[in-house]
Amino acid sequence: MMKLIFKWVIFAIVIMALCYLPGIEVESFWFAMLVAAVLTFVNIFIKPIVKLLTFPINLVTLGLFNIVINIGMLYLTAFLVPQFEVENFLSAFLASIVIAVSSDLLKRV
Repeated sequence: MMKLIFKWVIFAIVIMALCYLPGIEVESFWFAMLVAAVLTFVNIFIKPIVKLLTFPINLVTLGLFNIVINIGMLYLTAFLVPQFEVENFLSAFLASIVIAVSSDLLKRV
């Protein structure tokens, strides 16, 4: 349980660090905690369905379409949490790369 809370807090810190990118805004750390929880929920329950539906496109692009899926999940999270804003595609692209790398690092911990 403590490990889960530790990962959640670290992920919220990553979300707060994304605010240094132009076009990404979070109102406070508590909303970053909420964004981390909602994004985790979206990635667990909605992302696999989207990946299954877009499998042919993903196959043709050799997996590069996963970046577009990650950006979509980020936009969905911004839609669900009004205190989290993603202004443009470039900032969403950079944020999705940072989130993917940090998530991979957190899984290895």
